[in-house]
Amino acid sequence: MSTAHRLPTGGRVDRARPLTFSFNGQPYTGLSGDTLASALLANGVDVVARSIHHDRPRGIFAAGGEEPNALVQIDAPHSEPMLTATTVELFDGLQAHGLAGRGRLIADDSGAVYDKMHAHCDVLVVGAGPAGLMAALAAGRSGARVMLLDEQHEPGGSLLGTRQRINGVAANEWVARTAGELDTLPEVRVLSRTTVLGAYDHRYLVALERRTDHLGAEPPVHLSRQRVWHIRAQQVIVAAGAHERPIAFADNDRPGIMLAGAARTYVNRYAVAPGRRAVVLTTNDSGYEAAIDLADAGIDVAAVADARGEISECWSPLLEAREIELLAGHAVTGTTGDERLSSVRIARIDHSGAIAGPAR
Repeated sequence: MSTAHRLPTGGRVDRARPLTFSFNGQPYTGLSGDTLASALLANGVDVVARSIHHDRPRGIFAAGGEEPNALVQIDAPHSEPMLTATTVELFDGLQAHGLAGRGRLIADDSGAVYDKMHAHCDVLVVGAGPAGLMAALAAGRSGARVMLLDEQHEPGGSLLGTRQRINGVAANEWVARTAGELDTLPEVRVLSRTTVLGAYDHRYLVALERRTDHLGAEPPVHLSRQRVWHIRAQQVIVAAGAHERPIAFADNDRPGIMLAGAARTYVNRYAVAPGRRAVVLTTNDSGYEAAIDLADAGIDVAAVADARGEISECWSPLLEAREIELLAGHAVTGTTGDERLSSVRIARIDHSGAIAGPAR
């Protein structure tokens, strides 16, 4: 067992609480606060699944529910198929297997209890990122009955994977302050680990709260495992954020290729280096933020390839200070590697996106 890809400092994981788990029959160690995906990356596990028809290796691509590759079967304590490793909270004793797009349905005879609740509120906020937190706070301060629902175990959303600052305050500190004030408002109810499943006529929403899935084999006996919420709201605010859109290029399905925002999240939130050497392909300024965060975490960022021909001048000195090559008007045209990415080819492109020069 090795966690060689775990960064020595940083992250929101608890280094004093190691957890043991297994994946595909092999034992590993992670930390409290990890997801199954971040723990696998920390242990250097590149291949988490295989393609259905051609048995091509698949690696972790994202850091949230948009993950297309890392589909897993949880074997204990409750068997459950087709979960994304990026959203499974790590707990001691977790057992999981990678899937090639197919799961196993097993009769659940564990004796777990499931229940439902009905609730009414003035304002229902879906998503506890920066926009959702502010919406809930503004409504709560007015005295309205507020429900704030988020699928993660802590508020903050995308802020938790960045080093951004809000009004001069570190994002993590701002989130803690805001969440703390929400806790003091008597008419505000915050439900974490809760996913909205559907929105229907007359502002009727259904949500699923996972109450004990993260507690392992011995959850409190007085708690139901999962709860379905039926909610009627006067107003609904959807602040669910957005998913980063991947860029298409030849052989872009190899393990080691992931969304820039995901790589940034693993570094900043989970203190995990997804690799040792990186190339960042981008079409907007967020790619530069990812490259800088990766470089500051000790990852060798060889280059930033920006498909745009013109970019903001503010990025050049920041990249030069970190010895990162900037390739404006370039794009990735292909990759090589067996079980993991080993190299990428980059070429100049014209205004239409066509290749306009030899590849490096």
